[in-house]
Amino acid sequence: MAEKGFSVGSVAMAFFLGGLVGAGLALMFAPASGEEIRERLKTTGEETKERLREKTEELKSKAEELKVRAEELKVRVRSGAEELKGKGLETLEEAKRVLEEAIEAGKEAMRREKEKLAQKLKGEEAAQAV
Repeated sequence: MAEKGFSVGSVAMAFFLGGLVGAGLALMFAPASGEEIRERLKTTGEETKERLREKTEELKSKAEELKVRAEELKVRVRSGAEELKGKGLETLEEAKRVLEEAIEAGKEAMRREKEKLAQKLKGEEAAQAV
């Protein structure tokens, strides 16, 4: 069976919420007056709200940083890809040029050999005719 992976953020949030619930229950069952409990719950709620706001801002900031870094990486990857594409096209053109030169050299060598064979054949025919 595959294990479920939990992110650090979700584990931290679960721990934080568990602590908050535990604190709330402790306040409810503590021997204190209703007024004190309500005040503690209000204070705890406000503190929790402030912590959540701070964490939200922190996460937004980190998300923005990651977005900027991802954009920078995207630009670098595209630039590298374009550079590789250019080098690949240059290499392909060079290989094409070398191949065309080799083909032309082969054609020229074949033409010369054909002329040599034609002359040799003419010489042998002339020798037989005599």
